[in-house]
Amino acid sequence: MMDGSFAGKRIFIGGLVLVLSAFMFPPSELFAEAKSVVARVDKNEVTLEDYIVLRLSVRGTREAPTLPDMPDFKVLSRGSSSQVSIVNGRMSSTVEYNYLLYPRKTGSFTIGPFFLKDGKTRINSNTIRLQVRKTPASNSSPRDVFVTATVDNEHPYVHEQIIYSFRFFRAVKITNAGLRERPSFAGFIKEDLGKEREYQKVINGRQFVVTEIKYALFPTKTGVIEISPSVLQCSVVVQKRGRQRSPFGGSIFDDTFFGFSETVPKVLRTKPVVVRVQPLPAADRPAGFKNLVGCFALTSDLSSEKVEQGASVTLTLRVSGTGNLQSVRNIDVGRLQNFKVYDDKPVFTPGMTGGRAGGEVVIKKALVPLVPGKLKIPEISLAYFNPDTGRYEKTVTGPYVMDVAPADEQETLRSVEGGNRFPLKQDIKILGKDILPIHTGVDALEQARRPRVSLWAMLFIVAPVVLFIMVLLLKAGYVNKEAEAQKSRRKNAYKVFRRNFSRAVRKLKSDDPSFFQLLQKALKAYMGDRFGVPGQALTAKEMAALLSGVAIPAEVSAHIKEIMLLCDSGQFGSESYTLQEKEKAAARLRQTVTLIHKQMK
Repeated sequence: MMDGSFAGKRIFIGGLVLVLSAFMFPPSELFAEAKSVVARVDKNEVTLEDYIVLRLSVRGTREAPTLPDMPDFKVLSRGSSSQVSIVNGRMSSTVEYNYLLYPRKTGSFTIGPFFLKDGKTRINSNTIRLQVRKTPASNSSPRDVFVTATVDNEHPYVHEQIIYSFRFFRAVKITNAGLRERPSFAGFIKEDLGKEREYQKVINGRQFVVTEIKYALFPTKTGVIEISPSVLQCSVVVQKRGRQRSPFGGSIFDDTFFGFSETVPKVLRTKPVVVRVQPLPAADRPAGFKNLVGCFALTSDLSSEKVEQGASVTLTLRVSGTGNLQSVRNIDVGRLQNFKVYDDKPVFTPGMTGGRAGGEVVIKKALVPLVPGKLKIPEISLAYFNPDTGRYEKTVTGPYVMDVAPADEQETLRSVEGGNRFPLKQDIKILGKDILPIHTGVDALEQARRPRVSLWAMLFIVAPVVLFIMVLLLKAGYVNKEAEAQKSRRKNAYKVFRRNFSRAVRKLKSDDPSFFQLLQKALKAYMGDRFGVPGQALTAKEMAALLSGVAIPAEVSAHIKEIMLLCDSGQFGSESYTLQEKEKAAARLRQTVTLIHKQMK
């Protein structure tokens, strides 16, 4: 009791001294100590799966220190804590700023100095040397948690489908798992292959739970393409050191809820995947080949084989299989004589066959026969490259023969009887009389008295005509004005983009998420102005649809989708991005828009 009372008095006296000091000493004296910043880390050697805790201790000010560029690490802020002490009536304050550093690659690195600004003077901290080593690999005894990234074919042809697989293996309990960095897939067109899949696998006698994510990739260019690593962050649940397990096995008291276990953060990184894309063979390439690569079948049907001249029938073409079906925009049916052909918009239905992306494309064509008789539609073929055989192949459908009947002549006027060339004169016969009397005398030829038309009647007759003409003129003026406005939008689209882009760049070095908002706004406004549509509601898919109608490389649409996803993540996600990542996103957007601008001049 005496010890407790004495401790209570010490706390009371310390608090009283602190309060009195706040009144007795002005702030300038309390914080009169010189400003300084000291950096320290929890460890100097780590692997790519670990992270480093960086602590910056600032004295003499509550100003946050400035961090230099650290491109070899991903930096996340973890808040700050402060401590105040009073010695001989002078107050000493220390504010500690905490950061997590996730290494991006192996090697030796020097971080710092971190600095404060004191007027025109710069106060630097110490520097720290870090060593990042590779994660040790062991084929005989796999680690508790690890990730892999593979493709099923490292030497595909251009436009050939390959399967990218990301797998997360764990043999222990984990929490808070999530992908922190995804590969960009630059140089590929990507298609999702359904939702992630979870299953179990035994490796060297140990049972692992595996989460698998797959994408179908279609390379758009030849040469060496590197798929960047995927980075997954998770926490591994481990038993606290020094705790002995029960002789009766596990129990509910091993749970983290009771404090007998703890979590250890882990950063798992896949290796880069290198794909060497080879060109399609130049030999035996068929005429009209449209870069269709895969395995496909072409079928067709005709809505009717009997039709009247001038009526319409529908020819439906279906292409099904696995491969880059989305590139199919039309199928050439050749030059059909005596037909008028009207093309409909193709409809693509995605699907999967044997774990590979594919589906069906339906193309409808309206055929109008111009002459009667037996008209033939020759066989229709579609050329493609089969990577399984390494040869160009074709799939064929048809032919069809249509029986075209002459059009009905419902109101043919015959003015000639027999074979006479000129019409015969016929006597006029009175077949009957009307209800009103027929005037047959000379009096009927007298001109009737002309009726008088009043001014109001003339106004009622003329006013609608004048009003109609005025509406037409106003509408024409509005259409011309709108057309001029659209033309002006297209002309100034790039100029407006550069102005909006400059506004976004001004926010580059701040932590304000408005940088990503302004960056995305600049892209949407440009696409809207360039194509004459409302820009703020555009999605990445709608932008890709707009670009598909012009001669723009396919990878541009992939770049736009990446930029839109990054901007959404920066605005609404919990992940923070480094200055280097922001600069890279801004540079990618500028290059993409500049390419579109040059291509559409």
